[in-house]
Formats: sequence, structure tokens, C-alpha cells
Amino acid sequence: MATSSITHNFVFDAESTQRFVDQLEAAERDAQKPTPVSGKLIRTHEEFLAFMKKAKENGR
Repeated sequence: MATSSITHNFVFDAESTQRFVDQLEAAERDAQKPTPVSGKLIRTHEEFLAFMKKAKENGR
């Protein structure tokens, strides 16, 4: 079958399996870290209008 010709070349040893698991755990740790975001929170209608005016002046 086609799958047997694909999968017969895979070799799993303890070292490569441990490296794979370590990388999965590192990715999970990194995904849980908060990403810093800079910016100003627009709370009022006036702040929004001022922001849009500034954006229009900058050609955005």
C-alpha cells in the first residue's frame, strides 16, 4: 500500500523523541506568555474622532 512505503522509513529513538517533546513543551510555554502591546486605549467618542482626524492627516 502507499502508506507503508511512506512510513517504513521512520525511526523513533529515545533521544529524538525527547527532543520532540521538549520542543512541544517549549512552544506551549511560549504560547502562554503575554505579548506586550503598546498603544492608547480610546475610551470616548471625542478621543476616537481625534484619532481618526490624525490618521486622515497622515494619509491612512
